[in-house]
Amino acid sequence: MNSVVPAGTRPGPQPELTDGTVRLRSHTEADLDAVVAACRDPETQRWTSVPSPYRREHAESFVGDHAPSRWQTGAGVVWAFCGPDGGYAGAMDLRISRSDPGRGNVGFHCAPWARGRGWTTAALVLACGWGFDTLGMARIEWYAFVGNVGSRRTVEKAGFVFEGTQRARLLHRGERRDAWVGAVLPGELRR
Repeated sequence: MNSVVPAGTRPGPQPELTDGTVRLRSHTEADLDAVVAACRDPETQRWTSVPSPYRREHAESFVGDHAPSRWQTGAGVVWAFCGPDGGYAGAMDLRISRSDPGRGNVGFHCAPWARGRGWTTAALVLACGWGFDTLGMARIEWYAFVGNVGSRRTVEKAGFVFEGTQRARLLHRGERRDAWVGAVLPGELRR
């Protein structure tokens, strides 16, 4: 296993990853309409912190500023993930802890037209595998609002272990909500 790569030292372009079916790549302007549609989906609105209502300018800021700045600053990486047809299927975010670069957490959403195909789990495995193998991470965590069964199934299929519920852990639209918590260690990831 590699040693942990310090934050702020990401050389070169953001990595592109694939398992032959799912591909993780940088977001592009061509994704804007799909990002808007995915983030306006009622289930995405219910379970994530995307702005509500979601406007095109939110997608422009996400694609043009937020996603690239994660990589450029060493804070993590935000990928668009695509299925076999190459179309936008969702976003996968691997965030690196500022205080402990051996620890990170993931966030993701899957577009409604891509759900139920296993692509989010595959994208999650790719992202976490890269975090373990390339960055030398020792632990990757997941948080989701209690009741987000789809997210929990996704992470458990990838090898995450459910660790419990934290009360008032996450802020959602001005309200504190309980969160499920899980994590995966390098030897637990289902590749």
